[in-house]
Amino acid sequence: MDRQFAAGGIVFREKDGKRRVLLIKDSYGHWIWPKGHIEKGESPEEAALREVSEETGLESLRILGSIGKQEYWFTLKGEKIFKTVYVFLMENAGDEKLRAQVSEIEKAEWFEPEEAVGKIEYEGSRGLLEKGLRMYGGEG
Repeated sequence: MDRQFAAGGIVFREKDGKRRVLLIKDSYGHWIWPKGHIEKGESPEEAALREVSEETGLESLRILGSIGKQEYWFTLKGEKIFKTVYVFLMENAGDEKLRAQVSEIEKAEWFEPEEAVGKIEYEGSRGLLEKGLRMYGGEG
């Protein structure tokens, strides 16, 4: 059994009085928040900020708190892997344009909170997004 550790962020932005949530469409065609592997010597928080920035081009990011973690099994090339993903609540204070890292993801988009919740397909991920919405301002 192999173990993998990753970190990512549920990113919010307020623009023109409207709240938006950032989601990416992953290489499997599913909507989720940006996340990726924790590199050696990196804290989960550092990895989350780096991965969100790399995948979306956003740099004006700050962590507001921890939403929790997600743990699951998957199989890759016949090997069973146990993965832990640390998820952080983040805010994007800038007015930067999204630039999807197309080598890793299909695209990145801002969504209204309710629409974002409806886009999430992965088991357990919708609940973490709803928790992030509640933490950020009472929705969800």
